[in-house]
Amino acid sequence: MSDSSLNDMAEILINQLDRRKIFPPSYNNPEELINPSKTSRSKGPPRPPNGFLLCRKNVHKEARLKGICNMRVISKVTGMLWRSASTEEKETYEKLSAQVNNLHSQRYPGYKYRPSARQKTQQPYIVPQTTTNIEIFPTLPIQIMNPQQQPIIYQTNNPLDFAPDFVPNVYQFSQFTQEELASFYYYLSI
Repeated sequence: MSDSSLNDMAEILINQLDRRKIFPPSYNNPEELINPSKTSRSKGPPRPPNGFLLCRKNVHKEARLKGICNMRVISKVTGMLWRSASTEEKETYEKLSAQVNNLHSQRYPGYKYRPSARQKTQQPYIVPQTTTNIEIFPTLPIQIMNPQQQPIIYQTNNPLDFAPDFVPNVYQFSQFTQEELASFYYYLSI
């Protein structure tokens, strides 16, 4: 989904929502607002939601009633509404969040949020293989497809014909073969 269509869908949803059902929250029962324990994703109790997340739950509930279930749109609309909300409207959600946190601490005594550090992988970056319309090696002639999908054939016996005559030392990389550099220079010349 492009940013423009996301913005368009967000504008449509924000115009359909009844702001009076979000500020103050119509979905405000602390029992229902505690996230269920996620046994498949995490090993501990769920993290209690803050005021913004409670606001998002209300927007989600209202959006579902309007037939919109795209989470990106709902998140964008929630952010727009939250930024435009007054301090009093935000405080309502923060008070509701405090009630949910109290109930959460009763259900999960001794709970403390401890984020786990993500595993840093030391894997080398691998350039993804892409399909191209150009084959430089090992076969000659070189076939290139133009935008109309008509082949253009270049006859050459030397793949380095596409490389510039003078390459500054800055651009000479010893880890690349001459064939790879020729291919690179050719792509730059298109």
